Amino acid sequence: MYRKLTAALAASAAALLSLSVPVSGQMRDSVSLTSDGNESKASVYFKDGKFNVRSRDGKFHLWLDNRIYTDASFYFPTEPVDGLVSKVNKDLEEDDGVFRFSNGVSIRRARFAIKAELYDRWFAEFDLDFAYNEVEIKDMYLGYKFSEHLSIQAGHFKEPMSMERVTSSRYIMANERPMVVDALAGGRRLGVAVTWWGKYWWVSGGVFGQQVDLIQKERNRGSDGYGFTGRVAVPIINNDDITLHIGGYASWRRPDAGGEEDRIALFRTFPESRTDRRRFVQAEVGNVNHYTTYGAELAFRWNKLLMYGEYLFTDLSRYKKNGEIHEPLKNAEFMGWYATASYMIIGEQRRYSPEDAEFGGVKVNRRGGNLEVSARVSHLNLNDFHDMSSPITGGSAYSYSANLNWYPVSNVLIGLNYLFMDNDKYADSKGQITVNTPSGNKALSEARPGGIDFHVLQLRLMVSF
Repeated sequence: MYRKLTAALAASAAALLSLSVPVSGQMRDSVSLTSDGNESKASVYFKDGKFNVRSRDGKFHLWLDNRIYTDASFYFPTEPVDGLVSKVNKDLEEDDGVFRFSNGVSIRRARFAIKAELYDRWFAEFDLDFAYNEVEIKDMYLGYKFSEHLSIQAGHFKEPMSMERVTSSRYIMANERPMVVDALAGGRRLGVAVTWWGKYWWVSGGVFGQQVDLIQKERNRGSDGYGFTGRVAVPIINNDDITLHIGGYASWRRPDAGGEEDRIALFRTFPESRTDRRRFVQAEVGNVNHYTTYGAELAFRWNKLLMYGEYLFTDLSRYKKNGEIHEPLKNAEFMGWYATASYMIIGEQRRYSPEDAEFGGVKVNRRGGNLEVSARVSHLNLNDFHDMSSPITGGSAYSYSANLNWYPVSNVLIGLNYLFMDNDKYADSKGQITVNTPSGNKALSEARPGGIDFHVLQLRLMVSF
């Protein structure tokens, strides 16, 4: 399936690029397209570095939105990791199970996306990621605009949760989103959502199923999960100098069956660095009826300064099995927060987008580009001891990071990131990291109560076109 899909994408890209073939030494500024059996003149141009085709009658607009992110990461543990044992990586020809950080270079994202506006009111997007030599569907949806301020869309896209989550990865100022957002603030799912906004308000809500995954090809998987998610935002002040944004969101979800009668909810996150590909903090909670996540947002921009943060809280309704009887347990609770600040040393700060209730990208309007310094602190706790008959030890962590970002042009980022991860003793990759002792392997929480703390130095190169 992926081969056919990739071939179709290559053919589509070739067709688009053929529109810009030079003619007599000049770039063609118009082509002939066919719609409803009639030819329509179209303009070919670049806008914000993106390749665009727009019909002269305004009914059709097609453009590319591609991105490549390359990361180089180096990990420095605060204490020697000798004696630590890791789960064997079956993708390697030989792996002795000794714990090692994976220093090196990785392609974090390699995105190919086509976006379209059709017949004035319809819009669509098809977005794939080829990072780590795998094909992953990102956005794939069809939408309809009732007006410039009211729309509906259906397909696979982000749930309206968390300003940091819905903001494009092109625009975030750190290498990765905060741990708590990655773990608790949903993501892309199959669903239907309505968005309505005005000058001083923004609201979106919908019904969402599961994430597009290979499990959908498997039979006997049981019923997919479903949920209801909504987000409200209010830009109290928004002008050229100052923006003050407050917002909140909530999501109720019943987990997927996953081939079992009892449903399991999985919460996990990377340590705000992806080159190592290891999730220290993660919790797999069995026998879950449903869970609810709440979040609050606050953002402030003044001239070159931008500050924002969020608090998230998840409440899980669960039970334990006593034979055929389901005995209720006390609700489990996960929580986390982050706070970030950015100062644009050279150039203009990001501007607020009322139609998306988020901050957009950096616009470079001067020679030499923009220079930004930013910092963030974040926290995530996936431990719960409300019911000691069934405790959850998914781990807890704090992260502290600082970034120096240079934007030579609007479509290119060269960023230097420093990160310190402070993990607790339960941050053991769901039991996959243990300690080798003379008496045998012991849990990390028993043999190393300080957890695995480490520094990370990262370099990012990003280009969008």
